[in-house]
Amino acid sequence: MPSERHVLVIGGTRGTGLLIAQLLTQRGIAVRALARDPARATRALGPSVEVVAGDITRPESLPPAIEGVSHIVFTAGRRSNRPATEDAVRDTEYQGVVNTLHAARDAGFAGRFLYMTAIGASTRSFAAAFLNLFKGNTLHWRERAEGEIRSAGVDYTIIRCGVLTDSPAGEHAITMSQTRLPLSLRYRISRADVAECFAAALEHPRASRATFEIVWGRRGSPEPWPRMLDRLQSDTPQ
Repeated sequence: MPSERHVLVIGGTRGTGLLIAQLLTQRGIAVRALARDPARATRALGPSVEVVAGDITRPESLPPAIEGVSHIVFTAGRRSNRPATEDAVRDTEYQGVVNTLHAARDAGFAGRFLYMTAIGASTRSFAAAFLNLFKGNTLHWRERAEGEIRSAGVDYTIIRCGVLTDSPAGEHAITMSQTRLPLSLRYRISRADVAECFAAALEHPRASRATFEIVWGRRGSPEPWPRMLDRLQSDTPQ
């Protein structure tokens, strides 16, 4: 039977968001993708994904995408490995989250908001300093976005990921932690593994109002995601 879940993926036309949209679709979950260029998005995602025109920096464009969805997955951000000004980063990676949360509230959204971000936002390291310099204080604005999500009154899951690779899923054990890690090339994880994590966390009860970090452990088969998620603790109210 078709799933009654309808998941909006914001950032679903490339990178990790594209993998999440594809994985959810393969598992029989209806996926809607927000896209500034619907034709390009349809080519990337295929006909099984509903594409809705919109832009997270234009709040008035968001209501049609959010209407009727059961969950929102937010992976949008400035492109990796490209420099960006702080204004561009703030508008996308902070204000884009705020705009989406406001639109969700106005639409009566009652599902879970799952947010992909990076490790290292509040832990000093050379890599974090370099990334912030190269990409418009991205870690600062992402940490502020986390705060907006926690205070928005929605159910949420915040997943902080290690340095992303394009390797296949399932080749490493996964370390899932609720202790902050520094940004470092030691702490990596594949986009495909992150997609598996999002799919598993979508409705897992222990992922509700929880923030955690995922990175690769030793090489070998990972523990089942539901079992890892079972050990999560909810965030302490701020």
